Amino acid sequence: MQKKSIDAERLKQRQRYINIGWMAMTVIIAICTLWVSISTIGDMIRTRLDRRVVDAKIEALEKKIEADSIFIRDITTSPEFMERFARETYHMQRKGETVYIME
Repeated sequence: MQKKSIDAERLKQRQRYINIGWMAMTVIIAICTLWVSISTIGDMIRTRLDRRVVDAKIEALEKKIEADSIFIRDITTSPEFMERFARETYHMQRKGETVYIME
């Protein structure tokens, strides 16, 4: 009879250890899940902020491309524009002309 009670106690104790082990594993899995979820949310927020910066740069570059395209079109199709640009930018002059630079 005493042997049965000792075996029953050992079985109960073993069952407690198993239950504690399962609870510990459940807690560890829950913590890992939360950690991964939080880091993923952080990555999403950082990605959205980075995207806003990149979108602003893209918009600025598209405006610059448009302005440069207009400039290239004007300088290649309009001799008057080319002459005005050369005079203003490189201070070019014709023979006999005097260039005055005012700042």
